[in-house]
Amino acid sequence: MNTKLGSSVLSVPSWVIPGTYVENLRFLEKQKKIQGVELLFFIYDDEIKKQFDSEWDEILRFRERFNFTAHLPDPLLPAHCELVARLAPVVRHFIVHPYAKDPAAQVALLAKWKKEYDATFLMENTHHGDLEILLPHMEPDAGLCMDTGHLVLEGKNPAEHFAKYRDRIGEIHLHSVNKEQAAIDGRLADHRRLRGDEPWLHQLLPQLADFRGVINLELFSWEEAEPSIGVLLHH
Repeated sequence: MNTKLGSSVLSVPSWVIPGTYVENLRFLEKQKKIQGVELLFFIYDDEIKKQFDSEWDEILRFRERFNFTAHLPDPLLPAHCELVARLAPVVRHFIVHPYAKDPAAQVALLAKWKKEYDATFLMENTHHGDLEILLPHMEPDAGLCMDTGHLVLEGKNPAEHFAKYRDRIGEIHLHSVNKEQAAIDGRLADHRRLRGDEPWLHQLLPQLADFRGVINLELFSWEEAEPSIGVLLHH
């Protein structure tokens, strides 16, 4: 790892090429600069469950190669305890989207799972200020996941957010924003590759020298992840 990133874990999602979990892990196994993989479960329906079940034994084979984290479904439901129970011994922590409609219930559910499965949950800032609604219900030292794209879209500076919450941040979803390109290709404005000329990135990177968490380039294609790795390691 480049010393500019300290002892952090450089990670990408489990979807950087078209294919299943295992097909992506086999591809990423050859990418020596990648140390971690975020197992994605934005949706956990019958189809995803069937695929996950069929590949579980081979996924476990990659435990020594990768530092795993997992992104839980949105919305998160009590029925997802099955997924948490299976993954808890395997992943470093879980990423959760805040549920602002009933923050107390969500915090209580996560506290229950934390005790039952010895699991760690990091709450991510999302587009609509839901994290701010949830924060008063959380423990003062509860872990957080900082998403840079979401912050930039809200007109906030990720470097300032990191400075404010650095003692609680265990993972960073690092990606940029390109509204002009989004207007052309119809994709989300965020989850865009790092260009290297972002002012907020210039401010953030020096703060990461002693960061010991996960830096997840949350980009959903290798064509975008690979040049972003170059920006990080040679900035």
